[in-house]
Amino acid sequence: MKKVMLKQYGDVDVLHMVEVKSPQPAAHQIVVKTAAIGVNDPDVVIRQNGPFPTMPAAIKPVLPHSLGEDFAGVVTAVGSAVSRFAVGDHVIGMAYMATYAEEILLDDSAIVATVPKNLDLVPLGGFYLGVATAYAATIRDGQVQAGQTVLIHGGAGGVGGQAIQLAKNAGDHVIATGSAKQAAYMQQLGADETIDYRSQDFTQLVQDVDLVVNLTGPKTLAASYPVVRPGGRVTSVNGLIDTAETKRRGITGIYSMGYLSVQELETVIALYSQGKLTVRVDRTYPFELEAIKQAHRDFQAGGNTGKKIIVFND
Repeated sequence: MKKVMLKQYGDVDVLHMVEVKSPQPAAHQIVVKTAAIGVNDPDVVIRQNGPFPTMPAAIKPVLPHSLGEDFAGVVTAVGSAVSRFAVGDHVIGMAYMATYAEEILLDDSAIVATVPKNLDLVPLGGFYLGVATAYAATIRDGQVQAGQTVLIHGGAGGVGGQAIQLAKNAGDHVIATGSAKQAAYMQQLGADETIDYRSQDFTQLVQDVDLVVNLTGPKTLAASYPVVRPGGRVTSVNGLIDTAETKRRGITGIYSMGYLSVQELETVIALYSQGKLTVRVDRTYPFELEAIKQAHRDFQAGGNTGKKIIVFND
């Protein structure tokens, strides 16, 4: 099978396609034929600079290694002790630094769940990481409740789009920041108000919100504390919380990590199946080296609206 590997970190030319043996499952493992994968921030950042300094040792990649997190595919082999999956199951999930490959080997205890076979696997290839991060920042750590007001920074990206939908499903009034070009898209997802971060100052337009979800950077996070009501919350996936500032203002701040339990994954799959969550596919790329390099270049260019998806042959 074909697999993308890194032997060093740097620009897109450090990506190499190699031929390796197809994996064979042990007793408690499954093999998934990859249908589609998402292009995500960790892929680009790690490819450029190596592992994040804060990564736990258990998941910190060591060269040479591959890339990729979320995926969709079809189970093609199961180990003798596997009962949760069967050959032919359509599945989605998380396989850290392992999805840039035509086949993925996973333990049957991995964060993987089946999806209805009538669902298109292409958008689902970019579903997990965005919804996991959004779920953590909005539901698990954000603790949104019906009737609250939520400000989401970066509402048009893969994570932001899911955060808007999750907040609306929870019954909240949603304000989202993005560019003027992205306003209509954010409104389609359910944003009640949009703010153009390039021409408008959100600190002059918003006050006393129940939750701020920061998906952009430290500068935006620092400016967000004053718009949260006393007793409110701010979550961040990009920029560490200033604990002295949150304590001074009487608010709760949490740095959110994007993961889902299998049960949580099944919950969001149900919402997706019911049409309550969607994935906008911004662009697809074939699983070919030059196309993958272009996907990274396009992601790095910024202004992403929806997901960039790498699609494998049938």
